[in-house]
Formats: sequence, structure tokens, C-alpha cells
Amino acid sequence: MLTLVVERSTRRPGWALFRDATCLQEFTADGEPSLAPEWLATLHAALEPSNVTLAAIDRFVAGIGPGSFSGIRATVAGLQGMALPGGQPLLGLSSAAALAFAVLNERAAANQHTPVAIVGDARRERLWCAVYTLRCNQLALCSTTGIATPAHTAADFILTTAADLPRHLPPETVVVSPDLERLSTRLAAVLPATAAAPMLRMPSAADVGRLLLSDPTTAHVDPVPIYLHPAVAEVRT
Repeated sequence: MLTLVVERSTRRPGWALFRDATCLQEFTADGEPSLAPEWLATLHAALEPSNVTLAAIDRFVAGIGPGSFSGIRATVAGLQGMALPGGQPLLGLSSAAALAFAVLNERAAANQHTPVAIVGDARRERLWCAVYTLRCNQLALCSTTGIATPAHTAADFILTTAADLPRHLPPETVVVSPDLERLSTRLAAVLPATAAAPMLRMPSAADVGRLLLSDPTTAHVDPVPIYLHPAVAEVRT
């Protein structure tokens, strides 16, 4: 089975091609994804030497955030266009969950088994946060009500102020942020002095692909971007 994964929620956008569980090709760029509309042409050009056509791909997968709404929306729209002629499925998984799964597995390999919190800049003076752990080698979401399977929707995430963030973090939680360059000062002011320094890391397309392979049943069919704020309507009188 050929799986094409595209992840464009951060300023490290990219794509990965899997055959079954093996990543055959991976590409990552630098730059704000909403400012790179030529990504589709770049992707097509990269696949040509491998003689991989869109018709040969069995499923398409998008990282759906949270993150750059323009980048995620363009990803979903572009993959919809690729999948439509052949009727292949388009699936979506949270980019933050994929990042957590990668970090948790790396830490488990080093015999470190504390939870991982993915924290991002939700704008409007808010942060978004989700805390994850591994349960029987599967990604699990930690919440006040217990351990659950991630829904890969906005329901997985907490909107909070920086000052209130620590109360949402279990003891010894490792904080990872794709937005650390913007958030480092705010996080340093509120996290305990004994806590590990927050880690700057961004999800990759390969991370999203590996999360899908670990449990395909959690992916969303015909996904939409994860949007954490309610829509703002303009009222005219």
C-alpha cells in the first residue's frame, strides 16, 4: 500500500511517501507554509523520478493541526484534488498528536516514560495544549477525566493562558512546542524551575504517517482543519 502524507501546519512543511510501513521518501522545507503555494508542483516533480503517479497512491493523509490554518486548509484542499479522480480516501490526523507520538517513542526507547505536553500559540493571548502518553504502545490523551484515545479534533485541546498552563500539566510532564521561539519567555516565567527546559520541535509528515500506521482507526475520513477559536462574525448595523 502506498500512502502519501502531507504536513503543513508549521514553518517546517513537508511530505512523506510510505510503502506499507516503510518511509520511501521524505521532504521537509523551511518557511511559512501559507507563503509557498508552489508546494503541489514541487511534490509532483519529486514523485516523477520514482515513477509514482497519483493514481498509484492508495490513500492520502493530511496533518490537520493545530497550526497554520492557511497551510492546513491548502493541504486538505490540495489532497482532495489529488484523491478525487481515483476515489482514494483522504484521512486526517492531528499534527500535535503525531509530534507527541514521535517524542514519546523516542523517550521510551531511552527508558523515559513521563507524559509529553504539546503546547502552541493560539493567539488572542491564549495557548493551546494537549497532554499525551503511551498506553500499550498506542498514543493516549491525558485529561482531567482520565486516559482516552485522541479524537483528533479541537476537543483534544485545552485553551489556556500562560499563567494557568501549569495546572494542566501532570508532574514531570515534558513540554514540547512548535512555537517555542515565540513562547519561550512566557513559558520560562510560569513553568517550575525544576521542570525540564521546553523543547522546540515541529511535526513532520513522517511523524503523521507513523501515527496513522500505529492505529489507522482513529484517522478522520474527509478531514477538516482543527480550529480552536469560534468563528468571528462581522456584525453590521
